[in-house]
Amino acid sequence: MEVDNKVYAGNRDEWRNWLELNGETEKYCWLVLPRKQGEFTYIDAVEEALCFGWIDSTKKGMDEKYMAQRFSHRVPKSNWTELNKERARRMRKLGLMTQHGESVLPNLEMEFEIFTDILATIEQDAVLAENFAKLPDLYVRIKLDNIQSVVKDRALFDKRLATFFEKTRKGELYGKWNDDGRLVDY
Repeated sequence: MEVDNKVYAGNRDEWRNWLELNGETEKYCWLVLPRKQGEFTYIDAVEEALCFGWIDSTKKGMDEKYMAQRFSHRVPKSNWTELNKERARRMRKLGLMTQHGESVLPNLEMEFEIFTDILATIEQDAVLAENFAKLPDLYVRIKLDNIQSVVKDRALFDKRLATFFEKTRKGELYGKWNDDGRLVDY
């Protein structure tokens, strides 16, 4: 896949301005970002893209200093991760979601459902159940969505689930799940 239609945005406002001007006419773009996260981060870019009904996909390295992240229109009724749903809720609450962004949103009020076999396993292990009950709701939704989304790849599903159970038994939170605190209290 060729890295063409490059966009160089030095900050969040420049990226939002590009989306405002081009979001309805361009089919995709490659946003060039520094590898070393600075003031304008990957999360900033994703949040703004969601506001305009766009989504990130492929990431490619350009050189030692820069990478390119592909963004394109989100297809209506496409699958949404729990992480991106929460990002969209935040953008909506902050008043940043555009009309087009709203038009491709899934039902954000629908409750996340945990597979019954996962719940059964948790309930059968007292330590796991006790620690699971203490986990933040957002963490549970994001982690279990990441696991449940790969159910067709049984090896990957089992590996992710085993890690989740292992960390939960130890009372540990792991991985990136709240966008460095942005999604915890907004």
